[in-house]
Amino acid sequence: MKRSRGFVDLLVVSLVVAGLVVGFGCGKKPPEPGGEGVSADAAQKLPGAADVMAAVTKKDYEGAVAALMKVKEGLTSEDQIAQFVVLARQTRDKISELGGTDQKAQEAVSVIRSLTTGGR
Repeated sequence: MKRSRGFVDLLVVSLVVAGLVVGFGCGKKPPEPGGEGVSADAAQKLPGAADVMAAVTKKDYEGAVAALMKVKEGLTSEDQIAQFVVLARQTRDKISELGGTDQKAQEAVSVIRSLTTGGR
């Protein structure tokens, strides 16, 4: 029973990752510099940023990625895009720190990288 549950979990995570990569690979591209000059406080003021960090704190990596995608959908200016890049970097770093060798954490980090690099 545990083996099939693990397979189902892996399948769900794989489908989510594939959907994220495909869905955001064709979307609006953030600026390449990566948010230089944007403070961490400014990034935390983006609508939904608190939800992203709350999910990370709970080690809900899929929830964190979903919340980060929701933040990305609401971006309306170049300043917000730069703030998003900083938020994504903070999220990626925190997941790497908390997740260690957890496969779900590693997959979340990979998806976050694709969100900020335009799927490259």
